[in-house]
Amino acid sequence: MYLRTLREKRKFTQEELERRSKVSQNAISRLERNVNARPSLRTVEALARALGCNPLTLEFGLDPNDAKPRVRRRGPRRVPPDAPPSTVRPTGERS
Repeated sequence: MYLRTLREKRKFTQEELERRSKVSQNAISRLERNVNARPSLRTVEALARALGCNPLTLEFGLDPNDAKPRVRRRGPRRVPPDAPPSTVRPTGERS
């Protein structure tokens, strides 16, 4: 979790973050030290709101604004010429 990094970037103390998020200072401290590695979704959302970031940024260090969407292109399956016959038909073929 990137809690300490984001908190320090915003120049918040743990106490200030506690006041803004309504998450106890003890819980914040434990999360920053990775003592509690599985916070509830409600806790992550409250901290993210207080820090002004997306929960994904807080949890994984991801910035959704910087992420490029992955596009999966689908096309015909490429089968090597020496592959044995298969019962699976390539995409688009009908019997």
